[in-house]
Amino acid sequence: MKKVKLNNIAVLVLFITSYIPLFGLLILRQIKQNIEYLNFGHFNQESILLAFKKFGLSGFLFLLAIFGFVGLKFLLTNLDKKRPNGELVKIVEVENKNSETISYISTYIVPFIFQDTNNLFDISSIFIVLVIIFFIYTKSNMIVINPILSISHTLYQIDYNKKGKTKKGLLITKEEDLESGQEVKINLITKNIYYG
Repeated sequence: MKKVKLNNIAVLVLFITSYIPLFGLLILRQIKQNIEYLNFGHFNQESILLAFKKFGLSGFLFLLAIFGFVGLKFLLTNLDKKRPNGELVKIVEVENKNSETISYISTYIVPFIFQDTNNLFDISSIFIVLVIIFFIYTKSNMIVINPILSISHTLYQIDYNKKGKTKKGLLITKEEDLESGQEVKINLITKNIYYG
């Protein structure tokens, strides 16, 4: 089976998109906290500095979210193009793992919602924790636990037959009803993670 390797940009895109719900909530929180500053004055140095101070985080997170969405679109288009070249395997056992996304949201997103977006210490602590999570994320199978990806794709834990041997892995697919005995084409994208 030819490996369709995820490059560092693809891993970063998957990480960013997994936090888009958090980014949206932080943007809304910052707008709510600074609503009295949300009016147009003039374009001068003072107003630009005030806008950056009160809404800089929102602007940065919005740009990150756009980068994540565009990158995810390119990544999935690329993986879809390579899908026909995958190896045909027979599913022995299958378990839907989309419920992992709910625990991911409650564990890694909800705790950040109540941070003060006007406090530099709180913003810094969010980014420090996100950097630590990123390094854990890239070294583990958490890369496929992604609320945005779960909207259009399903994550399965599969056992499959390959040349008479049963192997395990995680499969990302558009198939909503994958069953035992079904044959699918899969491409290895990283250790024990497949796209098909």
